[in-house]
Amino acid sequence: METAKIAEYYDVTLGSYQKHWYKSSNSYSLHYGLWEQDTKTLHEAFINTNKFMAETGNIKAYDVVLDAGCGVGGSSIWLAKNIGCKVIGITLSQKQQQEATKLAKENGVEKLTEFYRKDFTNTGFADSSFDVVWGLESVCHANVKLEFLKEAYRLLKNDGRVLVCDGFRKRQPQTPEEEINLHKFEEGLALPATSLIPEFHKDLEIAGFQNINFWDKTEQVTPSSQKLYNMCRFTYPLLKLVKLLKKNSKTLQVLDKNAGAGVAQYKLLKVGIAGYGLFYAEK
Repeated sequence: METAKIAEYYDVTLGSYQKHWYKSSNSYSLHYGLWEQDTKTLHEAFINTNKFMAETGNIKAYDVVLDAGCGVGGSSIWLAKNIGCKVIGITLSQKQQQEATKLAKENGVEKLTEFYRKDFTNTGFADSSFDVVWGLESVCHANVKLEFLKEAYRLLKNDGRVLVCDGFRKRQPQTPEEEINLHKFEEGLALPATSLIPEFHKDLEIAGFQNINFWDKTEQVTPSSQKLYNMCRFTYPLLKLVKLLKKNSKTLQVLDKNAGAGVAQYKLLKVGIAGYGLFYAEK
C-alpha cells in the first residue's frame, strides 16, 4: 500500500470519523476501545485503551513518547494531559496533522505535544530519541511490519519500550466468503496484508526486541466492533445507491469501501479470523 493512498484514505474519511465515531466522545479516538465489565460508553472504552497501554508501558512524566500514526492526536493529548509526558505525534495525513495541532491547543497541551507529517518506517528522527514508541491501530498500515519495528528499535533509548495495540489475524481464511470479507476489510481501510499474531511476534524478535509479551483483547473490542458493524450495515447500501445516482467520485469510492470494511470486520471477528491485542517489548 502506497503511503499516498493511506494519506488520501484518512484525508477523505476524517469528516466521517469525526461525525460518527469520535466527536461525541470528546476523546478524539479513531480506534475500537476496550470494554470492561463496568464500561458503559464508547468514550470510556477509548480511555480504557489509553490507560491499559500507558500502564503496561509504565509511562512516566519524564518519558518522551513517539505516537506513531497519531491520527487526530487523541492518545497524544490524553498522555500529555493525564501523565504530563512529552509526546511527538506523526501521521501521513495533512488533515490529521492540522486537526491534532488544533485539538492539542484547545486542550492546553500544545507545549507538551508536537505533530508532524512523517512515515513511521523512516522518520528522520535521531537514534535513541524516545523512551516509548506507541502504535495504536496504526502499525497495521505498514507494508512490511518489520520495517516499522526496526525503525522503532533505532529510535528507542536503551531499555525503551514499544507498544503495538492493533488488529491481527488469528488464522487464515478457509472459504471463498472469508477471503472476500478479508479483502473488503483490508481494501476498505487502506491496509496491506494484516499480520498473523505469531508472525508479528517473530518480527519483534528479528528487530532485536526482548521481553516480548502479548495480551489478547479480542473479547474486549467486540462491543465496539458490533457498534461499527451496525452503523455501516445501514450506510453501506445507501452509499451504493448514491454511487448509482450520482457521479462515482473518488471520495464516494473511498467511503463506500470504508463502509464495506465496517461490515466485514465484524464478520471476520465472529468467525475467528480477526483478533485484537497488545504487544509489548523492550530494547
